[in-house]
Amino acid sequence: MRPGSVQAALDLALTDPVTNALGGARLRELSRSAAVTQEFSLSGEDTSAEGLLWHGVNLAPMSATPKALDEFGAHMASRPRRASSVVGERGAVERMWETLSGSWGSDVREYRWSQPLLLARGEAAMPQLRPVGLRPALPEEADAVFPAAVSMFREEVGVDPLLGDGGRSYRARVGELIRRRRTYMVIERGEVLFKADVGAVFGPVAQIHGVWVRPDRRGHGLGRGGMAELVEQVRRDHAPQVSLYVNDFNAPARRAYAASGFDQVGEFTTILF
Repeated sequence: MRPGSVQAALDLALTDPVTNALGGARLRELSRSAAVTQEFSLSGEDTSAEGLLWHGVNLAPMSATPKALDEFGAHMASRPRRASSVVGERGAVERMWETLSGSWGSDVREYRWSQPLLLARGEAAMPQLRPVGLRPALPEEADAVFPAAVSMFREEVGVDPLLGDGGRSYRARVGELIRRRRTYMVIERGEVLFKADVGAVFGPVAQIHGVWVRPDRRGHGLGRGGMAELVEQVRRDHAPQVSLYVNDFNAPARRAYAASGFDQVGEFTTILF
C-alpha cells in the first residue's frame, strides 16, 4: 500500500467499524508512519478499493471482496509467516484460508472457527444490574493487575506470556493499557476479582479484550455485573459502541454477555499458530 492510499484504506475500514475494529485501530495508529506500508495492503484503486489486509502481528482481512481475498491468500502464501494468528469475519477468513492453508496449515496450533461477534445494546435497552464497583485501574496498581492479566492470557490464548523474555513485553503492554485508562477492574483487599481491557478503539467502536473473573468468584454474577458497568464506563471514556467476540464453546461467558446486554451481530474466526 502506498502512503497516499492510507485515507482510502481508513475509509474502507470505517464502512464496518465493528468488524474491522482491531485492524482499523492499528491502521489509525500507523497512519502517519512509513511503517503503515509494511503492515497493510490495499486491493484495487483508491477510488474503488476491493479490500484491505493487515499483515502484522495478526493477519486480518478487512472489508474484502472474494477476488481480493484470493489475491491476499496467494500473496501471503508466498511469504514466510510472521503473524501469530489469522483473525476476522468468518466467511472472509475461510475464503482466504483456502489459498493460504497449503503453506501455513502445518503451523496451526488451534482453529476457532466460530466466535460470535457481540455488540452492546443501546443505553435505554441495557439491563439494570447490581453495581459491583468497577473502575479504571491506576498506574500504581499495575502489580495487582498483572497476575490477573497473565491468568487471562493463559486461559484464553493457551500460551504463557511469561515465556521468552520473562514477561517483560507483556508487562509493558499491561502497563500501557492502564496508563491509557483502558483497563477496568473490580478489586478487593488488593486482589483483582474482575478485569477487562479496551483492546482497540476505531471510529465509534471500542472492542473489549481480556475479560477475566477470578475462578473462585465465577458463577455468582460478578461477570455480568462487571460487563454491564464496563459498557457504561467505556461509552463515557472511549466510544459509544462497545463490542467483543467470544469463543462459541465458552457457554458461561456467552450467558454472562447476553445477561449484561450484548447481542450477536456477526461471527469471527481465529486460527492460532
